[in-house]
Amino acid sequence: MNLVSPPSRHTREDIALLWVTRLAAEPGNPGLDEARLPAIDQQELQRWLAQDPANGQAYGSARRLWHLTGPGAAQLAREEDATLQALLRRAKAPRRRGRARATGLAVAATVALAGVLALMWQPERWLDDLQADYASAPGQLRSLTLADGSEVQLDGDSAIDVTLTDQGRDVRLRRGAAYFHVSHNGQPFVVHAGNGEVRVLGTHFEVRRQATGTQVTVEEGKVAVKPAANTTAVLLTASQRVDYHKGQAEALQAVNPQQAFGWRQGQLSFRRQPLADALAVVQRYYPGRIVLLNTELGHRLVSGDFASNDPNAMLNAFQGVLGYSQQRLPGGTLIIR
Repeated sequence: MNLVSPPSRHTREDIALLWVTRLAAEPGNPGLDEARLPAIDQQELQRWLAQDPANGQAYGSARRLWHLTGPGAAQLAREEDATLQALLRRAKAPRRRGRARATGLAVAATVALAGVLALMWQPERWLDDLQADYASAPGQLRSLTLADGSEVQLDGDSAIDVTLTDQGRDVRLRRGAAYFHVSHNGQPFVVHAGNGEVRVLGTHFEVRRQATGTQVTVEEGKVAVKPAANTTAVLLTASQRVDYHKGQAEALQAVNPQQAFGWRQGQLSFRRQPLADALAVVQRYYPGRIVLLNTELGHRLVSGDFASNDPNAMLNAFQGVLGYSQQRLPGGTLIIR
């Protein structure tokens, strides 16, 4: 029994387009074959179609629209990395006369690519928003109170599912980060993230999903973290953090709570952090896509304290310290090299 039933935020046309995008995201699926989806997604799609005949009409229209416009967009999306690398090579190459026409074509290709990136970026994120009980947009901090009295704060660009029953309380962190103040009622409270889980009775803690794995940080109380189903739990107390990835937990770390949880008050702190990791944080507050093309640059360290509602100030500060080039493309994509 799910006690949380947030209102729908999407029109049926939006939902139809999200399903078509989800189908197109499956590798080698130009025909939008529904059988290529995982079984659970197939069932959810069929449930939605059965709810209202108008849903089927919107879905059919979205499929026809994709077949008319999708192949070109999909081809550009597949070539995204090669195109961006080509832009980087051209930027490094010496300028020559007689290349005006080629330069014009390159600019046109860049504009076309930017449009595709804006439309095709992270289709899974759109589907997360559709399926999640609660979600936040980039740059939005969202506070929630669950039916059991527990409080949750979502970081920017985050999504969760919540299920509360007589047997227990379960939250699934689909993406991003969430801070939990768990009410003590004798029932277990479990947060699932990646292949692991965090189990508590009553405490204050954060769970954060990142490209490199999942991070758990405790502000008050104790939690037990299991990196995978059949692994030994790692116990954390106040001001401790652990990262886990692919069923393996790393060593415990001591953290400064003011810095670790500063995002809840709109403050972000970086202390000798690799630029690539810092950009991953900024991405949660930046409305477009950030693309880092220089691996060596990504290893260079940055520090500073910033307001999370001004991601451009962070990006400009990093640029001022490291001296890299950044280019904003139409559609909101930011290229850093």
